[in-house]
Amino acid sequence: MQNPHLSVHKWRVLPLTIAPQQYHIDLSEQLLREVSPGEPATLYWSQAEFVGLVLGFSQQQSILNPAIVATQPLPIHHRRAGGTAVLVGPGLLSLDVILPAGHPLILPDIVESYRWLGTAWVKTLVRLGVDARLVSPQEAHAHRALLKQEETKKVASILNRACFGSLSSYEVIVEKRKVAGFDMIRRRTGSLLQAGFLLKWDPEPLIELLGQTTEERAILREGLSERAVGLDTLLGRTTSPTEVISAFEEVLTAME
Repeated sequence: MQNPHLSVHKWRVLPLTIAPQQYHIDLSEQLLREVSPGEPATLYWSQAEFVGLVLGFSQQQSILNPAIVATQPLPIHHRRAGGTAVLVGPGLLSLDVILPAGHPLILPDIVESYRWLGTAWVKTLVRLGVDARLVSPQEAHAHRALLKQEETKKVASILNRACFGSLSSYEVIVEKRKVAGFDMIRRRTGSLLQAGFLLKWDPEPLIELLGQTTEERAILREGLSERAVGLDTLLGRTTSPTEVISAFEEVLTAME
């Protein structure tokens, strides 16, 4: 692990690390396991060195297309947090926020605990030149209801296999397309908030992995292009991870 520097604004910031995804998963869990009350909260920025797939805690590998897994193998990982599948690699910038037990940002209401993080990402996008907004709890509830309605549940359940095919409270969207998705782990030692931010959105590998039939792949291809978008498309240019990180940290400092 690289040597961190201490932020003067109550945050310990670990520099951007590019490494195999399992390294990031293991390190974030270690940071959560070892954090002590009274320590600064930690920001850990990362990108997967290789394109791979991360499944949510409750997802089974049986949801994947076995032919694609066999012929075009990608690293497949499981995270301890909930949520659904995320494609990691150069197109995704990840942020882990480790809050020690007793930190004021750990709220009794789990849903509301995401609000500050979503707000920080909205302000970051505005700083970068993109008009973004939070997903309201009401909007997220309406989205989940699609899974229960007879006329929509088939398509919704297929799209819900992917994190960026669904909406949760206080995630970040531009118009109707998600740019940042969140999940959380809570332990006795503290809380781990995880954000995945789309620098670039190329869902095709995800479509091939999650679509087991021609029909499912067609649903994923249409739906994922409508439900998520990368920052490169929004700005009409490629944006480096360091530019995004700098904007986020400036926003976080201003919010204190």
